[in-house]
Amino acid sequence: MFSVCIYCGENKPEALEACETCLKAPDSHSDVIHSIIMSYCEQETYLNFICADELEQFRQSVINGSPIKINPGTFREAEEAYSAVKSMRGPQALKHFSKISHPVMVVTLFVFIAVLLMSA
Repeated sequence: MFSVCIYCGENKPEALEACETCLKAPDSHSDVIHSIIMSYCEQETYLNFICADELEQFRQSVINGSPIKINPGTFREAEEAYSAVKSMRGPQALKHFSKISHPVMVVTLFVFIAVLLMSA
């Protein structure tokens, strides 16, 4: 997975982290959503809001100093997805492990449920 910086057009590993080239991080709601849209994952294509070709076109727009023109429907989809993920409130251990590995998260979830069931 990689993300394209919405400020300079360089690649960065995560959408919401600061760019190593220009040192800027998305801070407004709109910039956060644009950064999420400008991310791409070949292994988990369901995470993509645009195709790789569109991402490259947007990269060129950023490099050329032109505004990024995202389809309003795509923007709303990314906004809804971000809101859903952001609103998930779970145990801190699950949140921590979900950032590390999906299989670890699943095992942790099963252990958590088992402990809940045994203590009930």
